[in-house]
Amino acid sequence: MMGYEIVSVEDNRIFIKHDYRDELDGFIMLLKSIEGEVSGRIIQMDGDDIRYMIQNDPYNLVFRWDVKFGTAVIVPENVSVDDVVAMLESHFDRLNN
Repeated sequence: MMGYEIVSVEDNRIFIKHDYRDELDGFIMLLKSIEGEVSGRIIQMDGDDIRYMIQNDPYNLVFRWDVKFGTAVIVPENVSVDDVVAMLESHFDRLNN
């Protein structure tokens, strides 16, 4: 089983894939994992894209999902992409087990 993994990092975007049959379910499971860790709340952003933020997220990340690219995490300019990768990988470890 592959679980979750980062497939690429381009500028301030981290692209993630997983092996769940339903792409959107895997996206939601990751959001809920992070939401629980920060004691936040998932907030849908306005617009045509499927984009969410998580209240209390110390990184102020934007989580986007679409049919073409799957899951992408958009990192604000003032945040270390390496720190976000480490945080995501800790969630992958939990979700993959």
